[in-house]
Amino acid sequence: MSKPKMVDFEEFLQMDKENEHRLEYFNGEVVYLESPSVGHQRVLLNIATEFRKYFRGKSCEVFISPLDVWLTNKEKTTKVKVQPDLIVICDKTGLMENAYEGIPALVIEIISTSNQTHDRVRKYSTYMEFGVNEYWMINPKLKTVEVYVLEKDEYKQAAIYKGSDCAASQTFKELGISLKDIF
Repeated sequence: MSKPKMVDFEEFLQMDKENEHRLEYFNGEVVYLESPSVGHQRVLLNIATEFRKYFRGKSCEVFISPLDVWLTNKEKTTKVKVQPDLIVICDKTGLMENAYEGIPALVIEIISTSNQTHDRVRKYSTYMEFGVNEYWMINPKLKTVEVYVLEKDEYKQAAIYKGSDCAASQTFKELGISLKDIF
């Protein structure tokens, strides 16, 4: 991930329209995202496959990156655009042709050496601030899944899964995925 650039919102919208890179926006700060590695893509596809099976026929829906997600607070004063690796959307009123505006029920980020601080610090605090109920951080190198759940406006670590564990959602009962199927 390269060094962030500060711009106003209108400038960002123009950059985003003209740019071939994947961009995220955090109240004036533009973050350029690197292309995911082959290993990252494998893990994402494995998770997406299992999540898709679970949500088939249910009211919530699974989407994978790249999909622009505009997080909005109640006052609509904060402008944040992220591209999570995987999201579960239950409130579909914010779905548009090429983006989603609202708060996903569950977000998954697959961390790598180049984006670890971004996912562990910035995105963690951003998802918590906006009220994303459940946040998974998946580390392919360590073969771990960390699950965080929002309680009283703060994330609490529900579990760290490793080895032969089955990672379980705290929000969606009976949604679990064996780590051997992820990695």
